[in-house]
Amino acid sequence: MLELTTNDLTAFCVMAFFAGVFASMFLSRFLEIVHTWRIVQESVISIIWMLTKMVEDISFLQELKLKQMRESGFTTEQIRQFQKVDDQFLTNWKDNAIISIVKRAPRHFKTMLPFHDWDSATRFLNNTLKGE
Repeated sequence: MLELTTNDLTAFCVMAFFAGVFASMFLSRFLEIVHTWRIVQESVISIIWMLTKMVEDISFLQELKLKQMRESGFTTEQIRQFQKVDDQFLTNWKDNAIISIVKRAPRHFKTMLPFHDWDSATRFLNNTLKGE
């Protein structure tokens, strides 16, 4: 018959204690990383959402400007030129905003940003919102 001695039991308890400490440290570190990843992802989604709302506001202001130019007697060619400049400005602003987000992201989080321009960022936002 096998008997457990006090030394055997002590050694087993010490090993179990250190295994528990190691597992606890590993699990807490893993959960910290997952939690940080989730916070960063939600922050990026919120930033892109706010940018899309700003673009909607800018588009509304462009429509007001267009209406005011028509009422002020601008020619069709002048209005078209203003619209062309406004559209180019808005396109540049949108792409620069996304490029700035990607460029300024910490090195470890760049893989969490699967976009590089406005169109891919809005696709990312739509896919994420559909998944929730």
